[in-house]
Amino acid sequence: MSLFNTARDHVRQLLGVVQTRLELLGLELADARDHLIALFALTAVAVFFSGVAVVTLLAWLVVAYWEQRLLILGMATALFASLALVAIWRARRHAQAGANIFSDSLQALQTDRAALRPPVATSEPTPTAARAAETSQNATHIRDTSNYVGD
Repeated sequence: MSLFNTARDHVRQLLGVVQTRLELLGLELADARDHLIALFALTAVAVFFSGVAVVTLLAWLVVAYWEQRLLILGMATALFASLALVAIWRARRHAQAGANIFSDSLQALQTDRAALRPPVATSEPTPTAARAAETSQNATHIRDTSNYVGD
């Protein structure tokens, strides 16, 4: 295999990784868009029911001296006010849930970056030393990065 073919294969692999990451970014942007649309819809619901509660409260004050209508309008005011509070509560919860934008893309890029780190240079150990090193490596599960020069 020639140097040109090897370089072409590496470029093809790099472009594949970039394409995958861009597709992931596009999916996360779509999720963020959907999140914002839902947030705006819940906010509109909260504003609507708050307005209805105010209008109903004013109507209740106007007809406060009528016998049976007072209770009906008071209950309608309480109903719409509670619906507005529920919509506001849900909108706040929804807004707090979408704080981690692009977290999947960042995690994938960190994994790619870790995979591209140079391997640790080791000399050929003797069979006994190799078994001892393997045992200690299995016991500690720590990767030696002392030869690695920064991110």
